[in-house]
Amino acid sequence: MPQIVGIEVGKTSIVCCCLKTEEIPPNYGQFARSYSPQTLLSNISGAQTLLELGDVFIIEPTGDYSKIWIDLLKANERCVLRVNPKRVRAMKEYHGIMSKTDRYDSAFLALYGAENFENPDAFLSDYAEDLREVLLQHVFISRMAGNHQRRLWQLLSREWPEACRSRSGSKPQQNREFLEATPPGLWRFIAGEEYSQAARRQRSLDETIGSGLSELSRTLAAQVCELERKQYAMEERISTLSAAPEFAPYHTVFDLFGFGPLTRASILSRVYPFQQFMGPDGKPIRLRVPSAKGDRLHRRNKSLGAFRLSLGNGTKTYQSGQLQTEKAAGPKYARVSLYLHVRSQVVLRGNSSGAAPKYLRKHREFYQALPPMPHTKAVSKVMSLVVKDLYRELLASL
Repeated sequence: MPQIVGIEVGKTSIVCCCLKTEEIPPNYGQFARSYSPQTLLSNISGAQTLLELGDVFIIEPTGDYSKIWIDLLKANERCVLRVNPKRVRAMKEYHGIMSKTDRYDSAFLALYGAENFENPDAFLSDYAEDLREVLLQHVFISRMAGNHQRRLWQLLSREWPEACRSRSGSKPQQNREFLEATPPGLWRFIAGEEYSQAARRQRSLDETIGSGLSELSRTLAAQVCELERKQYAMEERISTLSAAPEFAPYHTVFDLFGFGPLTRASILSRVYPFQQFMGPDGKPIRLRVPSAKGDRLHRRNKSLGAFRLSLGNGTKTYQSGQLQTEKAAGPKYARVSLYLHVRSQVVLRGNSSGAAPKYLRKHREFYQALPPMPHTKAVSKVMSLVVKDLYRELLASL
């Protein structure tokens, strides 16, 4: 039987707990208090010792510090299982351990791994975790490129104002389409790269009423081109990961919503596997909880709430004395992805005459039927409907 190693990661060291699957203790709390942890430093000696400790390693993917150890273990062909921190915390509290220490966390990672070793649904999907990581990198580079582009437009308005408008009077293309290999021609021309319409651009630049391109504009354009080429490589990776056979049933559902490739990837990285939102019996978790006034009970779909939170469509309540506020909660990148989907596919194309998928048509009709209200509030209402419909469709289809 394999030996499980629970790894609690710190900034400069890790704390490990080793446990054989056939030796799961009857009292988890007592075990966590009495076992002998192994502390390993983040160096070559620590890495070599870790590889000798066991066969299966349980770790929380909580940041770059944990990725160092995950990459090390995978490079040495070790089995690495990543677990949701909330599940381990819930197990720890269930067994009466409320303190947050590396010793306890390492023990319960090992216990969780030993208890659920043969249940793949108890661990995070490698595909979804890898997809999440590359998406976050893509978002970061998009933010950098966007900052450069905004400064470029400001400079061009003085240096080459004719380039700020196309022949039709609209703003020229400034971003690539998904999986388009080359950056927009305007940026390539300003950066001094080869461009098929360079002669036309040069004539416009020679006749400009502006001050002419500055060195800063050329530098920023070159950096935008470089960043967008980095994004293209990431988009190829996103496309490959999204095409994994495990995701095929999800894409069938996504087709009904008209999601684009980046929106699909963002959703998959958060909701796969969908069973993570269900109870031990595989069914939605429904509770009866007191109302805000405490005078009656009402039903709450905890599974739906967790699903919404995973896509950034949830809220968190902050209450102190008489002051109570609610703020958006959940991953921002997933929330932004859904916001852009609603903006581009529902709001801006709401009057399209062509055929639309089932739910996209429903959401467009819902948006058009809304009473007058601030634009952002209207988009938020449509986003909530999209998430609820997606939850119900995945529940019925998977």
